[in-house]
Amino acid sequence: MEEESLPTIAQKPLAPPPPGSAGKGRLAAGAPPKQCPNCMTLNAATFKFCARCGTPLGATGPSVKPQPTPAKSAPAKPAAAKPAAPAKPAARPASAAPKAPTPTATRPATARPAPPPPPKPVSGQTRSPAPAPAPKPAAPAKPRARLSAIARDGSRSADFVLIKDETKLGREVADGDVKLDKDPFIAPLHAVFRFEGQQLVVQDSGSANGVFLWLKERPLASGDELRIGRQRLRVEWMPDEPEALADQPLWGSPNPGYTARVVQLLEGGGEGDIFPLKTGENSVGRGTGDVSFPNDGYVSSKHATIIVGGDGSFAVKDLGSANGTFVRINGRAPVNAGDLLLVGEQILRVDPA
Repeated sequence: MEEESLPTIAQKPLAPPPPGSAGKGRLAAGAPPKQCPNCMTLNAATFKFCARCGTPLGATGPSVKPQPTPAKSAPAKPAAAKPAAPAKPAARPASAAPKAPTPTATRPATARPAPPPPPKPVSGQTRSPAPAPAPKPAAPAKPRARLSAIARDGSRSADFVLIKDETKLGREVADGDVKLDKDPFIAPLHAVFRFEGQQLVVQDSGSANGVFLWLKERPLASGDELRIGRQRLRVEWMPDEPEALADQPLWGSPNPGYTARVVQLLEGGGEGDIFPLKTGENSVGRGTGDVSFPNDGYVSSKHATIIVGGDGSFAVKDLGSANGTFVRINGRAPVNAGDLLLVGEQILRVDPA
């Protein structure tokens, strides 16, 4: 019994043909199959619709090979079609050869280039020595003493640190020195502070108004100057008496035994009041006394005592006054912590660093 060929694996086998239609079936079986233009499935020539997707197949004549259209979805492969052999990849040019994979290890550090050789000395010339290394900066000097400017109320108004072996004081000195440029009674270069070992010494530079040192009790010499309150005084011996005429003696007030005197020095260089001093103690103050200044508010009522010795000596003693007693130094004098200096109208106190 001859079997009828099936066009697809999905088509069911046909029922046996009715009697009298065997010749018609053989004619249909000899016709070429129809290919579905949609899913490309081969169908029997007698099919009007695709057995797979239901697309109309048209007349029974020879089927025209449809143009391929882009597939909307991945089509099923035909049963009779063989998979095409994969195309061989085109040969890569020699220049496009794949590079070797870079190792993941860390790239070794490149060696430093060797330093260039030193230049050869020119004949007849000697090679200059290498420059000496720059010296290290010196450590900042430690302060050795301090000068504190004292205001009238006793407060400290300014500080001057003494670091150098020699520090100048004046109205026109450098900024690192003790500059007092607002006091008209201070000279451009008034005094110099100098360290002699551990001892601080002040030296007057020949100023007109001098440097005065605070005292409690001190011997004096004829011609020494004192500053008490707002008074500048000179202590000296009485001048020698003029020679008496042989025929006519000079008449005057009786002499109670005055041997010395205090001369008041005025601003501008003139002389003011003169106070005679007797041998022994002579009181100085604002009220009653041998030497008194009732109109000076900076003089205490009992300020100081001037002692005239019978052996021709002088001494001065402060009686605990509020503003102190100062004597002018002659040339130079040592100073220590706590000492007070009177320069122009400025009071300076020596303090430790």
